[in-house]
Amino acid sequence: MKKFLFTIFLACGFLFSSAQFTVVSAVESPNDGDSWGISNFTNNIGIGYSVNEKLMIGTNKKGDDYDVFARLNMRIGFVCLEAPTENASDNMKIGYGMNVKIYDNLYFTPMYLMPVKEDEAGLREGNFKMGLSYNL
Repeated sequence: MKKFLFTIFLACGFLFSSAQFTVVSAVESPNDGDSWGISNFTNNIGIGYSVNEKLMIGTNKKGDDYDVFARLNMRIGFVCLEAPTENASDNMKIGYGMNVKIYDNLYFTPMYLMPVKEDEAGLREGNFKMGLSYNL
């Protein structure tokens, strides 16, 4: 077990030394009857790792669960794939977003995501997200 943990820490050390990380967050609108609060901004916070100029993979917190995501940068914007850690193939979403530079390494990130599979009623309703990202 000690060797396994040491290997993980060593691998993370190499990743941190030569990588570009991005902190991402999406804003959730409050439920009916609730008011806006800091939790609307921090419930979907996560971190992404830029594998190269075009591909970013990462994870973000979604309430008490975690989602994994991948973003493929295009000339204008990016294509995004997002899936929860449980039942990923049934609840996968795909969409398109853009990074709009606000200041230095801070970006405003509007994004539209739509489920890959239809629900029980045969519908695939997408949702629009707004968020912030900061390149470390």
